[in-house]
Amino acid sequence: MPRFTHNVDLIRRVLFLARPYGRAKLGLVFTFSFAQALFQVIGITSIFPFLAIAADPDRIRRSHFGTRFLGLFPPMEDRQLLLVAGIIAIAGLLASNAVNLLAEYVRTRYTQNFGHWLRVRLLRRMASQPYAYFLQRNSSDLLKKILSDVANYTNGVLLPLLDTVARALTAALLLATLFLVQPVIALSAAIVLGGFYVIIFRLLARKRREVDENLKVSVGGVFREAQQMLSGIKPVKVHRAEEHFLNRFSRHSAVLARTGTRMPIFANSARYLVEPLAFGGLVVAVLLLAARGRDFSDILPNLGVMALAGYRLLPSLQLLYGQLTSISSVRHVVDEVYGEFVAAETDKSIRPESISDVLAPARPLRWSDAIILREVGFRYPGAPLPTLYGLSLTIPRDTSLGIIGPTGSGKSTLVDLLLGLYQPTAGEILIDHRPLAPALVPSWQASVGYVPQDIFLIDDTIARNIAFGLPDNEIDPARLREACATAQLLDFVEAELPDGFDTNVGERGVRLSGGQRQRIGLARALYHRPSLLILDEATSALDMATEAKLLDALRSLTGKLTMVVAAHRLSAVANCDQLIDLASDISAVAATAR
Repeated sequence: MPRFTHNVDLIRRVLFLARPYGRAKLGLVFTFSFAQALFQVIGITSIFPFLAIAADPDRIRRSHFGTRFLGLFPPMEDRQLLLVAGIIAIAGLLASNAVNLLAEYVRTRYTQNFGHWLRVRLLRRMASQPYAYFLQRNSSDLLKKILSDVANYTNGVLLPLLDTVARALTAALLLATLFLVQPVIALSAAIVLGGFYVIIFRLLARKRREVDENLKVSVGGVFREAQQMLSGIKPVKVHRAEEHFLNRFSRHSAVLARTGTRMPIFANSARYLVEPLAFGGLVVAVLLLAARGRDFSDILPNLGVMALAGYRLLPSLQLLYGQLTSISSVRHVVDEVYGEFVAAETDKSIRPESISDVLAPARPLRWSDAIILREVGFRYPGAPLPTLYGLSLTIPRDTSLGIIGPTGSGKSTLVDLLLGLYQPTAGEILIDHRPLAPALVPSWQASVGYVPQDIFLIDDTIARNIAFGLPDNEIDPARLREACATAQLLDFVEAELPDGFDTNVGERGVRLSGGQRQRIGLARALYHRPSLLILDEATSALDMATEAKLLDALRSLTGKLTMVVAAHRLSAVANCDQLIDLASDISAVAATAR
């Protein structure tokens, strides 16, 4: 009973995932599966007249079936009649195979398109989550869900499950056909063959569960270890830690290799036993019919139909068994995909239209007065103490604020609050006396330029890295040059790079120096002409000379936009209009004009 409940739950989850993609599409797949099973029977029964005429033309002319069949045609000699019956049999088999191929194409096309839809939908759902969501998740685990788990789900669960329906229908109709020809043989075949597959399936249940658990752990491990080594290849090389990460990767990969070896054995082993069993049963059936005195001319048509039905039935049963084995061996991917998908689908606070609103480009927020922090506090989930507490300050429009303090004092947290990535756990942030509520955050972020300490660059051209997230046809060359000129990057791009803005920066910008990457980050922040520019330790990784150049670029922006600069070095905030030291008692801090 628990196993039955487990299987029902599996089907329920599969239908839950497939339902938003379209019930009509799923209904079309089932329609073609039924047509496939029906035409399998038509193709098999179409050879019966040919075999009957070939065995005894006179007998079929005298039979009730033969009289009705011959009544469909003008009078013909035996040779002509045999030719017509042969053409009908060939046409029936061709039609059966054509529908069979078409049904398989429909199922495969459905599952692959569903996989595409599910990958995009999952990634869109993840992208719509708040920033805190990603701080609690491993990026390789999320990547595994989108790529590996969805692929394993569509190819290892959904497609086999749809094939299972088609094979089960085919097997049922073929057995019904055999029952009409030889009821005892059909019933015996259903009991013996069905019982054989059920016994083998039950005997291997524990092994399949082991495969499922091994795949669940090892696929995630392979993704995680490979990504960690490759993303941190510089310190890995410096500390000669390659073998350490390779050994960790190798352990998971070895488990995948062993598991991959076992799965075909589990899926195909029954076939090598059932084929002799089925053929032996056919031989016994013929001998029994002959022993009862049945004439060979009477046995031959029935034997031909039974043989062809068995020829079609055995692969259907084997595929049915193999697909059920595949599903039970990778059913963990249903839990992985379902768990991620259902959380968003059943979250009443997230509506499909709100996802579009969150991800759609927003118009910059127009503000003219000041940014006001009123008794702002923030505590991370699970932290015993707040990182910020009782912070109040005012940042007038087109002025600058410097934020200093030791590591852990809350500089980056304050920056993230101003960026709208977090909501204060106490107090409020006001923009022109309007609370920075979640509904206002997209427009606010569209008006903010952000330069972090570690600049994220995509493996693409300088132009696409500066006009971050814009398609090529929307990139404004004049604005590119303007942003680069302000960031003191234009001379480097146009004079020193042969390909100019079309120069590829490499993965994470490895082909550029730290100062060049930082200035690209500043140009990116300035490209969209923000009203607020936030720099979070943007100069801490630079040498003094490069920092001086970047600060010169920032001084040229004084009075043109609002700036918030968080830094360790006093030199980075020396020219700011206000200064706040987070090392002091936050509740007593007052931003002092400079």
